[in-house]
Amino acid sequence: MSIQGIVSTYLMLDGWLEFNRVKWGLQVLKLRLSEEGKGIPAIEAVFYLDKRDRIYMPRLNPYLPIIFIPTPTESVPRLYRQWLGVSGLLAEEFISRGLASTVVLSPEITDIREWKWRGFQSDVRYTYFIDLPYSLEWADSSTRNKISKANKNGFICERALVSDDILSCLKDTEERKGFNYDLTLRDLQLAHELLGEEGFRIYACYAPNGEVASARIALHLPGVRALDWVAGTRIQYLQSGATQLLIAFMLDDLAAESATGLDFAGANNRVVAAAKANFGGRITPYYIISAPSVKSLAGHIKGIWQFQRGS
Repeated sequence: MSIQGIVSTYLMLDGWLEFNRVKWGLQVLKLRLSEEGKGIPAIEAVFYLDKRDRIYMPRLNPYLPIIFIPTPTESVPRLYRQWLGVSGLLAEEFISRGLASTVVLSPEITDIREWKWRGFQSDVRYTYFIDLPYSLEWADSSTRNKISKANKNGFICERALVSDDILSCLKDTEERKGFNYDLTLRDLQLAHELLGEEGFRIYACYAPNGEVASARIALHLPGVRALDWVAGTRIQYLQSGATQLLIAFMLDDLAAESATGLDFAGANNRVVAAAKANFGGRITPYYIISAPSVKSLAGHIKGIWQFQRGS
């Protein structure tokens, strides 16, 4: 488990909280919990609450923002005792408020026993972490070849501003893969206004004809791991190498701005996971927490059926 939990800090920025409040119509609640009123050890978190005051994870939020603040100690047993104490307080908040959705914990949280002991259900998901500064030597040969191809054919990557072209790239990928970011031009403008150009970093890869071939947006705060938030590539440029060239450009840009790494924000789809793996990041697990329900029981039964059918 992380001692500082600093990866979650950009998800606690006032601009990010306001974006989610406005975009999804949720209440924002900041908490600091400690045992018996002590200053530390403590745990800080941000909850988004629905109209019934239940905890809800807004779409496009990778993790629930949590920071663990221990006492100054190098004793591992003491750190774990402190974590169990304050994470138990957080788990009790989950019970008292109720969950309106699954809650995603950041990869730094590796000990979820306090939730398990209270009867919450859990599952594991995966993402890729890439350390910065990045070297293309870490990527596989197919990725390096695509980057070389795009460079040779005159594709150029730059930082960009919110535009219809950026949104169109996202929409192309949505339609092709059958999902929906549910982002409008005004949403992107709002996030850009609230987080600023440095925190809400928009990247574009331009084809030789000037068209935006691929676009990505990263959430960034100096000194911590950045997040690859949303991305899209126009269908006619899927084989051009524009996507790979843009990722490499983004990694170099983030490194220059003191990011310590990049979180690829999920690797749970077989095809997407394979594409992200090609950049040589390390596979990293994280936990999701949910309340027991008839729906979750049905999902468990379905899993048993699929397993038995497969065997």
